[in-house]
Amino acid sequence: MLRRRVQLRGWQAWYETLAGWFDELLSTPLPLPHSLSLAPSTSLTEPSEGGQVALCELESYQVELEFWFAAHHVETHKLDELVSDHLLPGIARPTLDADTLNGMLKGFIDLAFEHDGRFYVLDWKSNYLGSDDSAYTADALRDAMLEKRYDLQAALYLLALHRLLKARMPDYDPHQHLGGSMTVFLRGSRTTARGVHAVPAPVALIEALDALFAGTTASVESGAATNSAASQESLV
Repeated sequence: MLRRRVQLRGWQAWYETLAGWFDELLSTPLPLPHSLSLAPSTSLTEPSEGGQVALCELESYQVELEFWFAAHHVETHKLDELVSDHLLPGIARPTLDADTLNGMLKGFIDLAFEHDGRFYVLDWKSNYLGSDDSAYTADALRDAMLEKRYDLQAALYLLALHRLLKARMPDYDPHQHLGGSMTVFLRGSRTTARGVHAVPAPVALIEALDALFAGTTASVESGAATNSAASQESLV
């Protein structure tokens, strides 16, 4: 597959380099969200032992997982407030333009996978943050997450996964099964953290977003049940 794509783009001279990098990316263990601790500055620190996974070892996964779910008069300021309060709280980021979302929200998750009974979403980023590994520190990844509002993307992907699992798993419990979100900055894949900005699943936020998109008045603590996500593909 890689050779064919390289030929289509006229990159034959780079095939060996790309193949080596690709193999390294698939075989190098990536830190999972629940294995990363948060320092007082909310930056990610070293992954703990055992909380890693190499993509080549995955047995249950879906690439480009498509999802749909309804948005019932969702005010963007409320959406923004919820995400900002739960993901990297207290740190400034661009605010969403005032709007009302009403209709169907469609998206594609780069990779959704299961590992040790927990489910994760992963998104690839090719952002250029600097010329060498020193530019891809935990703080730099955090800043890029907020500047581009990838925090919002991560929250919506986790909501989609939450709804899918709730619809497909009779014994689903988000505290037990929802692992979290991984945003992988590919240009930093050789740093200590492997370019990964990982977020353990913020269940209170996911349940609040579930209620918000359903158009209910449920509070964050209620975890009200809502409509299931429509998906054309499944992990379970």
